[in-house]
Amino acid sequence: MTETILEVKDLKTYFYTADGVVKAVDGINLSVKRGSLLGIVGESGCGKSMTAMSILNLVPQPPGKIVSGEILYEGKDILKLKESEMRTVRGAKIAMIFQEPMTALNPVFTVGEQIAEALRVHKGMNRREAMDKAAELLSLVNMPSARDRVRDYPHQLSGGMRQRVMIAMAISCSPSIVIADEPTTALDVTVQAQVLDLLKQLMEKFGMAMILITHDLGVIAEAANDVAVMYAGRIVEYTSAEGLFAAPTHPYTEGLLNSIPRFNEKKRERLKAIPGAVPKLLDLPEGCKFYGRCGIAIDRCKTEEPLLKEVKRGHLARCWVRERGYDSRN
Repeated sequence: MTETILEVKDLKTYFYTADGVVKAVDGINLSVKRGSLLGIVGESGCGKSMTAMSILNLVPQPPGKIVSGEILYEGKDILKLKESEMRTVRGAKIAMIFQEPMTALNPVFTVGEQIAEALRVHKGMNRREAMDKAAELLSLVNMPSARDRVRDYPHQLSGGMRQRVMIAMAISCSPSIVIADEPTTALDVTVQAQVLDLLKQLMEKFGMAMILITHDLGVIAEAANDVAVMYAGRIVEYTSAEGLFAAPTHPYTEGLLNSIPRFNEKKRERLKAIPGAVPKLLDLPEGCKFYGRCGIAIDRCKTEEPLLKEVKRGHLARCWVRERGYDSRN
């Protein structure tokens, strides 16, 4: 069996606002195996990015707070580490590729200096050694004219180049896990494919595990080994990527897959949207959080929230209907 390198247990991250408590992440469980890729998918605001921020203990406090749970990295709960100890984990052991490079990169420093900073902090290199290594890393991520680019500022680079800088920073200290938060969102289709291919190549080269956060099921199908589908701060389905696309079990997952645009030469078909809207995290319904949008719900769904349970071997879903093997569409 492949070794589990990261395990998240019953993680809850809440935000305390003037209007009430926002349960951004509400009791999730995840595991990441060494060298594998876990995809986390869901709509905007479902808790994907906040899960990543919680793993790195970067939740803004206040108003946010990790109220309970464990995050075990190589068996050690990193939530119990002091901030000085956690700084030795961030970047060196668990690194992150942020969603928008232009806001993540510092506009007043060259990209070479920003890559070199991590090497100086975590690897103890001097400035010259770190700058030479920064150029090597940019070359490794297929940056054109890498030696010249180390002297460029973020605004001088294209979106795809800036993303390559972020990837170079993430792998600079040879972390065991890289968290990629929507790494292809702002890029055009051809550059998206290049970035995904690059990430997969780097995983194989360095034996890294990856958590890939996205709303794009096409990206998940292309890259992931396992998939967690999130909705309203909870995981509603968790299985292998193969199992998810072969037999989606939760009605929300089915809705996501059905809403993917398809081309049909013979007839035009309307896009199948999921009815209704995501409930407000400040005012969540009592039972299943997907109840108001579900086409197969039963009375129990309205009053009692289902647990994430195994509905078939290796396939977990949070659904009363599928748990009991009943489908109201049949």
